Amino acid sequence: MMTSQPKFLLACFLFCLVALAPAHAQAPTAADVETVMKGKWDKEPSSSAPRSRVQINSVKFGQPQKATLQQQQDGVPEGALVTPALIDFSVRNYHSNTTGVVQRVREAAVYKDAFGEWAVMTGSARGQDQFTDEPAVK
Repeated sequence: MMTSQPKFLLACFLFCLVALAPAHAQAPTAADVETVMKGKWDKEPSSSAPRSRVQINSVKFGQPQKATLQQQQDGVPEGALVTPALIDFSVRNYHSNTTGVVQRVREAAVYKDAFGEWAVMTGSARGQDQFTDEPAVK
């Protein structure tokens, strides 16, 4: 039979496991980043712009940290866990006679916004953007 001290220690241990579990569950995935980036970059054609699509080439995550004051001023909720990421992506713009491709690498902050949805705030460029043309897609 357990005495009260081991029961208390077991209860504390179980509480810590439960309390820490959401932090691990909150880590973003490459699929989360792709979903957000597609929402920002995938566009249907308009009278002034061609159709565009984003392709995520790779995502590298850093160690999550609490939002800094600067990030909070930029719109990240206070107390949010922010995961730094390095995102390599290509944007294709489909013109009638050619497809323009811009390959970019950006530093980014990935976090849950005030509505509990994943958000990606892109920042500084890493290297030069690469511009190429491909044949038009019919």
